[in-house]
Amino acid sequence: MDRVVKAGYVGVEWFPFGEDTDPEKVVKLLQKYKLRYTIVTCVQKKANSISVYFALLEEQLNYYGKLAEKYFAPLFISVQMGREYFSPEDVLTGLQLCTRVEKQYGIEILQETHRNKWSYGLHTVAPMAELYPQLKLTLDISHWYCVSESFLEDRQEELNRLLSHVKHVHARVGHSQGSQLPDVRKKIYQDIVATHCAVWQRWIDLNKPDARLTMTTEFGPPPYLIPSGNQALDCERQWKQNLWMKNYLSRHLIT
Repeated sequence: MDRVVKAGYVGVEWFPFGEDTDPEKVVKLLQKYKLRYTIVTCVQKKANSISVYFALLEEQLNYYGKLAEKYFAPLFISVQMGREYFSPEDVLTGLQLCTRVEKQYGIEILQETHRNKWSYGLHTVAPMAELYPQLKLTLDISHWYCVSESFLEDRQEELNRLLSHVKHVHARVGHSQGSQLPDVRKKIYQDIVATHCAVWQRWIDLNKPDARLTMTTEFGPPPYLIPSGNQALDCERQWKQNLWMKNYLSRHLIT
């Protein structure tokens, strides 16, 4: 946590069940260092039916709500919900579940755009925004670029309409063949970085003069990161790319 504070971050994004750590100890550390936090989550347990899946999701969200009541609340929860094969009816059921839990605990619940989930493509999310106008998104557009094998050049109007549903941004930079660049700092990728940044700037402009807009520099570990075989080295590479992106956003985005 010392390193996070010294680097100038105001908070962390946390997946409570992503590693073998007591969640209560983590929240206490966040309190100690006066860091804000957001939660990113998905159902990891095996579900042999969609009804079981939603029961597990609700159990997990209730756990986060009770944890917040005991200590302090996250800014919001980003949920990677469902699967790519969920029907519109299944997705609607999940969204209604999230809204119900959101109202119960007073914690905003967002749907993260992500491969392997119902929100894996612009073409799946846009119709749902029509069906469920209160839809709220964490936009990780790198996944959409990868899924469509394009930068959605021919879908900009549809993308712009969805920006009003975006409440948080994951500033991961992907490309047409993958959801994360090998090294975002390399000059060869500067046009791709600028393409992502242009979308984020449009989102910021749309929301001005709102008091709070949040972004997470979300460059992930292996397998997102090409592994070197040295775990310590890979952790350092991941840290440096996220820090580079944090500084890049501070220099290039107009807030």
